[in-house]
Amino acid sequence: MTTIRTARRRRLTAAAALSCAAVLLLGGCSDERLGAAAVVDGQPIPVSDLQDATNDYLTVVPGADPQQAQVSILQSMIISDVLDEVAQDNGVRVPDGRVAAERDDLFESFGGRRGLVRTLANSQQQPTILPPSGVERWVEDRLLFNAIAEEVGGGPLNTSDPESQEVLVEVQDQLTRAGEDLDIEVNPRYGTWSARRGITPLVSGGLATPLDEGGSDAS
Repeated sequence: MTTIRTARRRRLTAAAALSCAAVLLLGGCSDERLGAAAVVDGQPIPVSDLQDATNDYLTVVPGADPQQAQVSILQSMIISDVLDEVAQDNGVRVPDGRVAAERDDLFESFGGRRGLVRTLANSQQQPTILPPSGVERWVEDRLLFNAIAEEVGGGPLNTSDPESQEVLVEVQDQLTRAGEDLDIEVNPRYGTWSARRGITPLVSGGLATPLDEGGSDAS
């Protein structure tokens, strides 16, 4: 009986080792990678957070492509972390009150949170995929970028001024360098990360059933 128990225990141990080896081949056996859509400098972006945000977006913009929306939202989440890094390097921050004031002005202009999301999605010049829950962070990112540019340039920018254009290029270079220096790992099901190109989605597979059933129904 002891021999049988020992053999069974060895089989279970071997199975567990094989299971962990399979996980390692898929991207690591560490806790922060399990259930993560991406990991930025050791901090996970949970798949559940990404799917919730995408489902919320598809509720407001039901005709949108779920795969494109999911990848775009994940990319925005990563870029927000990169912006935070560059802002910290430049000693820049944006007060919460300023973010709230800017958000409220946009809500008044575009008919509230959902109106803003729909307006951005339907923009002819530059369509933007923005989940309702991400509005505040999107506003903060815009203000942070401007604040970084003003810090780098030593004052307010004039977009028609060549020197201001040089400042914008410098800020973009800083963002690219930060995107390269930070340890950013995207779950292969969503694609691959490049600091210059963002997320390059998989050509096929990986996102066949990315969202919970019924997630794209309009409310």
